[in-house]
Amino acid sequence: MPSIDAQVIERLAETWHDAVDRGTIVGGVLRVAQQGEIRYASARGWADREHRVPVRRDTPFRLASLTKLLTSVTALRLCELEVLSLGGPVTDWLGQFRPRLVDGREPSITLRQLLSHSSGLSYGFEQPPGNAYVMAGVSDGLDRAPLTLQQNLERLASVPLLFEPGQGWGYSLATDVMGAVIEQATGLSLPQAIARWVTEPLGMSATGFDLCGKERLACAYKDGPDGPERMNDDDVLVLDSGHAWLSTARARDPQAYASGGAGLLGTADDYLRLLECLRQGGFPLLGTDSTACLLGNAIGDTVMPGRGAGWAFGLGPVVLTDPVLARHPQGTGTWSWCGLYGNHYWVDPIAGISMVVLTNTAVAGAWGEFADALVEAIYGCRPGQA
Repeated sequence: MPSIDAQVIERLAETWHDAVDRGTIVGGVLRVAQQGEIRYASARGWADREHRVPVRRDTPFRLASLTKLLTSVTALRLCELEVLSLGGPVTDWLGQFRPRLVDGREPSITLRQLLSHSSGLSYGFEQPPGNAYVMAGVSDGLDRAPLTLQQNLERLASVPLLFEPGQGWGYSLATDVMGAVIEQATGLSLPQAIARWVTEPLGMSATGFDLCGKERLACAYKDGPDGPERMNDDDVLVLDSGHAWLSTARARDPQAYASGGAGLLGTADDYLRLLECLRQGGFPLLGTDSTACLLGNAIGDTVMPGRGAGWAFGLGPVVLTDPVLARHPQGTGTWSWCGLYGNHYWVDPIAGISMVVLTNTAVAGAWGEFADALVEAIYGCRPGQA
């Protein structure tokens, strides 16, 4: 079990400083805790490189898919309150959301399948260019499409499911659907619901869909052939899986719908507070059973494409179920996820370590060389070498 001692802290600092000083990462905030004690914290680089505005500890970033964890916690709290039921069909709350399979059958999709991404839905950026999502005008919740959430779900429901719900795994817009379920079930907007059941109880005052102090929001950058390039108001990321259409202006657009899968803004301090709450059992947000459900294997033996053996998915994060099979140095039960704008987190419950890094550089801050180097700095071994 790793201990974050002076030597590990030195390696962490060297890795972090090198990524920012070489320009791989334009700017960001890194926070690492062990057994509830902050062991490393650093704000480094530029929030706005062109205007020489430095990143500060309280700089807010676009959380992108780190939003999903808060939507999942909200949904599970509503299950505890018996407002929702994980086994219930989506149509109990969204009667018109009835996507079909390619053969025309209309299967039932449960809330559990939404949260575990086993519903048969997808993202446009998870499919090749010119896919059915693009043809139907479905927003991934990252662009500035002039749609309400209801209009987007109508378009989403018109696209055939990729597989029978419960019979596969595919990263998807399902958490946006869950956001609509939460609104319908509570009579609150999604921002109000997440504030009531997540951010306010934890004092996460710098996290929300519509933050005060947006002028301090970190500018967004994307990987380029000669280093990170500043994103335009409307831009595109070319990923291995497909094309992701992003609008940096969406965060400042009061008409943009609240995406339960990608819409939050927030700080590293706030997010670490959430990770530590869940690591320690979930109080005051969730009971221990709900927290275990959130962070446990929700897909059984289903293989996650691109992950392989030793990995599963919970009701929000990916879960390391077998470090030996996965050839990964972190402990069994480590849970994690990333956000397209350049963020990622992980929590190793065996070692008691929680880490979050929010950067403004897509996708270098989210996955790949930099993320692996942080793991190596703490464990002395990179993923794939364990």
